[in-house]
Amino acid sequence: MRKGFTLVELIFVIVIVGIIGAVGTSLYRPDRLLADTRFIASKIMQTRYTAIGYDHGNFDGSFIADTTGCLTLDRAGLEDPFSQAGRYTLGKGVQITVFGMSGNRICFDEKGYPHDGDFSAGSLLHRKVDINVSLSGKSYLITVMPMSGYAKIIYR
Repeated sequence: MRKGFTLVELIFVIVIVGIIGAVGTSLYRPDRLLADTRFIASKIMQTRYTAIGYDHGNFDGSFIADTTGCLTLDRAGLEDPFSQAGRYTLGKGVQITVFGMSGNRICFDEKGYPHDGDFSAGSLLHRKVDINVSLSGKSYLITVMPMSGYAKIIYR
């Protein structure tokens, strides 16, 4: 009568479990592009929340030359090496294309309304801004809504 397993049987089972684990982990690849898109959308919303309540106007009606509430939608503007949460680096080869604005700089005023590049009355956005984040033929779309400034990710 047998009471246990032999050493060879135990080693054989461990080897099989190791092979299955190696194959399983090599097949699992997180969606880096989706992570980058979520990071960009969160940076937009963070910039908007930072701008709410921050008045860029002086008492004489002129504007304060301050970039609080503005975000440049390119690699240099999004990657913040001084972030307290830690540095996030966009994936290599990620392309960011902005539609619906004259440039790639979006600003938010003290009410959270989106502006095209500055805080003048004529720069208030009355149409949505689409930000296409793409890599190797795959893309996600971030839409910044006019007037509210809310950013949402549209999965394609």
